[in-house]
Amino acid sequence: MRLTLADTGRVDSLSIVKNTSADAILERCVRYQLQNMAFPGRKSPLTLRFSFPGNLPQAGVLAADVPISRAAGNGTAARVLIHPGSVPGAAVSLSVVRVEKNGRIPLHLHQKTAVAFFVLEGTGRLDVSLEHGKTSAHPLSAGTGGHIPSGIPHEFIGPSGEEPLVFLLWATPAGMESFFANGEPARHDMLFFPPPGSAETRPQASYGNAGQWRVLDSALPAGDPKGVMKKTWFSIPKAGEWFIVTASAKRPVTLVPPAGGFVSAFVLRGAGEWSSGSDTHILQPGSGWFFRGKAVYTPKVENAPLFLVAHCSPAACPVQ
Repeated sequence: MRLTLADTGRVDSLSIVKNTSADAILERCVRYQLQNMAFPGRKSPLTLRFSFPGNLPQAGVLAADVPISRAAGNGTAARVLIHPGSVPGAAVSLSVVRVEKNGRIPLHLHQKTAVAFFVLEGTGRLDVSLEHGKTSAHPLSAGTGGHIPSGIPHEFIGPSGEEPLVFLLWATPAGMESFFANGEPARHDMLFFPPPGSAETRPQASYGNAGQWRVLDSALPAGDPKGVMKKTWFSIPKAGEWFIVTASAKRPVTLVPPAGGFVSAFVLRGAGEWSSGSDTHILQPGSGWFFRGKAVYTPKVENAPLFLVAHCSPAACPVQ
């Protein structure tokens, strides 16, 4: 990558000389970080070379390290944290999605992908069609979560006020990240409905999995937690469970996914370390994680309780 520097060493512009990575999100991360750096005393132009070995023990991604993508359009922005390109072997994608005033993710369905969501901030609406010709509207606010199975038409609608709707979105299997990163339907699995009255062909909905639809309010506990608490948000046979974990500032926490399964989590509060096998990772608020084996959280900062939202598959996940 070639950088043009100002007299102060700040980066004025940058260009890629050669790119051997097929990961567009990784490329944007590198650009984003370099644009905020300075190289005082170095001559312009400056050429930097990067290498990203595929065998690094990557298990988590901090949201602040991922640039915001607005490729999805319609007032929607997202940071894609977990996907197979950021965490090798990840079976799901985990994104932080933001829908601005009067924005939306228009009516669509997924042919093979199931999605789950948890609202962090703001208000909005989710319209879902669980049978042909009938649509139900569900208000969204902080603490609302749900599961939308494949084949079910749905639409996320942003707020009418200024405060944006912000939610976590898990997609199983991974692939939907290409929509948020590039504005492209994921592997032709994400099919959008044409506007009413259009002559375009409408996607064929499938209601065989409608029994896996879930929506409910599960607000995060108020105040600092006492000890370790797990609150199951909902569970789906063979898909697993979604849950909230809170722990006091001095309590370690152990998550144990089922054999052959995984746990994927987003940290709202906390300051410490994750250890999984022989690997240790620094935990920070606003980070997403993916583990296939037992993961142990060890607190390292006083007065920093742990709050996280997690998905464990394909069954319940013991928390100690």
